[in-house]
Amino acid sequence: MKFTRRCPLVAAAILCALVNPVLGGEVAGLPPHLIPTTSPDYNFYFGNDFLASGTDDDFRTQQLIASAAIGDRWLLALDHSTLTRSEAISGPPARIDLLSISLGYKLVDNRSPLQSGSLAVGVGARGVGNFEGSRIQNGFHRLIESETNFLPYADTRQTDPTLWVLGEQHKILRQAKGSGLFSGWDTGYWVRSGALATTDGQLDAVAGLYAIASRPGFDLWLGPRRDWREGYTADLVQVDTAAEESKTALSYGVRLGSIVVEVVQRFDSAASYGQISFVSSAATRKTPAATGVRGDVQLGLYLPDMMFQLAGRWHKRIFTDENSTWRESILVDLRGGQPQLGSDPTRFTKTSQLTAGLEFSRPLGNSVPWLRFYTAGSLGWRSEQLIGRGELAGVRSATYGKAALQADVGLEVDTTRLSSNWRHSLRFGVSAWLPAGTVLLGDGGLASELHRPGVSVAVLWAFEYY
Repeated sequence: MKFTRRCPLVAAAILCALVNPVLGGEVAGLPPHLIPTTSPDYNFYFGNDFLASGTDDDFRTQQLIASAAIGDRWLLALDHSTLTRSEAISGPPARIDLLSISLGYKLVDNRSPLQSGSLAVGVGARGVGNFEGSRIQNGFHRLIESETNFLPYADTRQTDPTLWVLGEQHKILRQAKGSGLFSGWDTGYWVRSGALATTDGQLDAVAGLYAIASRPGFDLWLGPRRDWREGYTADLVQVDTAAEESKTALSYGVRLGSIVVEVVQRFDSAASYGQISFVSSAATRKTPAATGVRGDVQLGLYLPDMMFQLAGRWHKRIFTDENSTWRESILVDLRGGQPQLGSDPTRFTKTSQLTAGLEFSRPLGNSVPWLRFYTAGSLGWRSEQLIGRGELAGVRSATYGKAALQADVGLEVDTTRLSSNWRHSLRFGVSAWLPAGTVLLGDGGLASELHRPGVSVAVLWAFEYY
């Protein structure tokens, strides 16, 4: 998928990050690249190409990282990367996925009002193979009515232990004086470097030096960054991706409360890539969890089928009284998309679902009122239609509707107050649906099955009103 237009407004950066392809990314298996002022307890990172023009949908086309701090010293990160090679100069086009899990420990973690420094080491595992990257990429392409990618998977299938080290320092050289637009800024620098090695001989590294300007809840940074990727020989997808990512770039970004946006612009080409992160920490939460919530609006994405959600909740007590720690809500949930049918990139399922039900949530404990458990059940109607692409272009089945039962469970993390009446929070969970029976089709001479039960991983953004 080629893009020939730029996003003219900063407000459009999030949309551009979701639409444009990526030409690089973070070291798979290292904790994500985040400015130290965030000190996140929880973080969701989405890496993709944005604010770029004339780029091709190749190399590390997408990267998702979920990370968490465990106690004061431990770090946990889960990384999923989709690598593609669609416009190859030599050799066949192909794709491959990387899936990494890492556990780290901070040997050094020094913090003061004017500076911070840390040194962490960790171990993990990195798998190479088919981890549903095709379904995620093509499902999202169909969600935004973009081109479908018909790349086959390379034959590489392996899992290797990893060992990594990551160090950084942030220091304020000049504290803010005054409160005007140009006078109320702390200024300083941020240095970050890390390396990861696998038992199969790969070595990845990154180093950056950035100038930083900060105000309460707001940071700007700018500086050079260098990446290295060595030892990739298993397949041409990884070989070409490593060569593309082993370059020097200019990195610049902004943090506004719990949202971090960063762009990395290559010096040797017009290519750029970037990340959007949603973080939750003591610095971003600022205020206690909201009480007296009236309702909320929720936006969500479901993986690997790439369904989009728009939901609303009206908080009302039905089964509990005012003394209960449980929060009850009447839930209305609308979902839609065109997920790829299994591993076949020629068949997609145009899907819409509307359900209504109840949701229950409560804090995990008094010491963490900003972290909540939620569970929901709803009943409604789900419609599906087979859509053909590629060699099946033009194939469309009838639309079949079935009653469906929906169940959800997960964790909600408070992030920051947006205004006197609104708060933003993140949700991570699992969603399962059970239609009332399946439908067998034979469109285009290929048997298909619609209305199959399924399970998805949910990444949700809720905006509470109180």
